[in-house]
Amino acid sequence: MNARYIFQKITRAILTLILVVTFIFIILRVTGDPVVTMLPDDTDPEIIEQMRIAWGLNKPIWEQYLDYWVGIFSGDLGHSFLDGRSAVDKIVERIPETLRLTVTSFMFMLLIGVPAGVFSAIKRNTWIDRTIMTLSVSGFSLPNFFLGILLIIIFSIWLRWLPSAGSERSWSLVMPVITLATAGAGVIARFVRSSVLEVLGKQYVRAAIARGMPSHRVILFVVLPNAAIPVITIVGFMIGTLIGGSIVTETIFSWPGVGRLLISSVTARDLAVVQTGIMMVAFTMILANLLVDFAYFLIDPRIRLGSSKGDNS
Repeated sequence: MNARYIFQKITRAILTLILVVTFIFIILRVTGDPVVTMLPDDTDPEIIEQMRIAWGLNKPIWEQYLDYWVGIFSGDLGHSFLDGRSAVDKIVERIPETLRLTVTSFMFMLLIGVPAGVFSAIKRNTWIDRTIMTLSVSGFSLPNFFLGILLIIIFSIWLRWLPSAGSERSWSLVMPVITLATAGAGVIARFVRSSVLEVLGKQYVRAAIARGMPSHRVILFVVLPNAAIPVITIVGFMIGTLIGGSIVTETIFSWPGVGRLLISSVTARDLAVVQTGIMMVAFTMILANLLVDFAYFLIDPRIRLGSSKGDNS
């Protein structure tokens, strides 16, 4: 693997993470004093000032920023203003539930989107193709919050089949997964269809068919590998969409994950928890896109050749 290519991608990822951390740090501090927000209106000004000193909020913002980076490199990302617990601990204990939701949604998204896109391409311009594409457009056109509330009304209130909140029962996962994965499945189906249609028109595919290769083997071993590059790219973006969408979905279904914690922490102006949570979310999205870049590099030899030529010039 080309060292220059890797270095460029990793450097860009690090710079992006630094910019995200800096932006969030500044925005959280210029939008109001968290001490004033958390304490009652009739709190003595001396108590407010003592709290600000205790949390380091009395320092200039540039000094707070430097202290925050020192804390990052020393493994201390601050403590919750609400209960004094480590912000990292509060986030980490919610990660398993968020992973349970997002990983299941990701698998559901692929299992529905990829076969639907392939089948739609094979049945191009038929009623099957039009039906799948109509459902795909409908899927990614529906906002998460609307679909989630709609599912709760139908399956929890009217039919009483599924629980509307929590994660205690196995069936609690059904509606959050559908809510989170529907849009992504629709997007992937459309991209897979377009990519497969493009590959089906290539000469090497026609040659494989002319040699008598069975159609299912042509699809699996000729079409899909060559159609994978743009699909992998969009899958990387879908991972970011899943992470962002999980915040809304967890709030709607009272799912005890990182997203719900972030919403409650933003409401309470719990700066350390918000900063840590957003930094972890940003890191996950940046890492996902970095892995997609590497996968793209490995799959497509044209990129490797282009990188090598760039190095030799």
